[in-house]
Amino acid sequence: MTAVDITVKNTGRGEANYYVTVEFIDSEQHPLTTEHTYFGRVSASGTMSRTAYAVVRPADDRGLGVRLVEVKREVVPKALESALDKAVNLFVEQGIVPVGTPYGDCPDTAPQAYWIGDRGNCWAAVRTLPPLPATPTPPLPTLPDPTPAPVFPGTVCADGSVSRSSGRGTCSHHGGIGR
Repeated sequence: MTAVDITVKNTGRGEANYYVTVEFIDSEQHPLTTEHTYFGRVSASGTMSRTAYAVVRPADDRGLGVRLVEVKREVVPKALESALDKAVNLFVEQGIVPVGTPYGDCPDTAPQAYWIGDRGNCWAAVRTLPPLPATPTPPLPTLPDPTPAPVFPGTVCADGSVSRSSGRGTCSHHGGIGR
């Protein structure tokens, strides 16, 4: 059995999967077997080593070599940002909360406006948040002043006529004073 140690170094900015293909060759450069080695995720600026094995023996017993055939790098996509993470990032970007403020279960005193989705996701440092803007109370409708009763220049008699007098005998010829 023959083995070769292979090391990959990720020089990219994010995680990547690596696939390496090597050929074991004889002294005359003829391929004897091909081996594919999967490295899995290699972190940014990280290295990883694997060993490729081959059960071969050169026909001429003169030696065995290894030739690198291919190195394939697949960028690992970043996990999709959850709605909660987006909300947290937005609150930080807008200066509503300081960077690094932890969030978790909402205390009973936390106003609902500081919940992110539900009571299980709340800024832990609720007291550091600015007060909510006051909601203006709409003004109460104003009622028009009541219409004053008409002012007559005297006394209304029972027959509907108006007398300018106000003393004894007023409306005596008109059926008395009206109700």
